[in-house]
Amino acid sequence: MRIFELKEEHIKLISKFYVRWSNVEFGAPEINPKRPYGNANVLDDIAKILEIPLPDYENDEEFSREQFVYMNRLHDETKTALQIILHTQSFVPGKYVADDYLKNWELLQ
Repeated sequence: MRIFELKEEHIKLISKFYVRWSNVEFGAPEINPKRPYGNANVLDDIAKILEIPLPDYENDEEFSREQFVYMNRLHDETKTALQIILHTQSFVPGKYVADDYLKNWELLQ
């Protein structure tokens, strides 16, 4: 059994996915792996979507370690978040549970 918390942040990120058509084999929609949110600077895109202030790059500022870890974790979790949204046909935040095959996500009450 696996439990996952679908957060508003996941939903915001997924709503900005850059989806295109891939003509490989039979063809299917895909999220652009180089530009999942439309631009090549993935962390800047995530920060803009989640309203995290951008560093002042002209003064050699960078995201803090905490911001970096937080944004990368959320981005990585969008895989599971998207599985939940597609399976449940819902964008309701909350804790979800599935079996080990991760194919039957249900919202915990």
